Amino acid sequence: MNGEKVLDQEWYALIVEAKRIGLTIEEVRSFLTVSQKEKVKII
Repeated sequence: MNGEKVLDQEWYALIVEAKRIGLTIEEVRSFLTVSQKEKVKII
C-alpha cells in the first residue's frame, strides 16, 4: 500500500459526528475504553 494510511470511512464518520455534537477527544477515548473493557456491543 505504498506506506499510505487508509482511513476507515465508518470510523471517520463516527469521529465527525462526535465532534459535531460537541464531544471531546477525551470523552470519545473514555467511551471506547469503557466499551472495550465491558465488552459492550455498540449498535
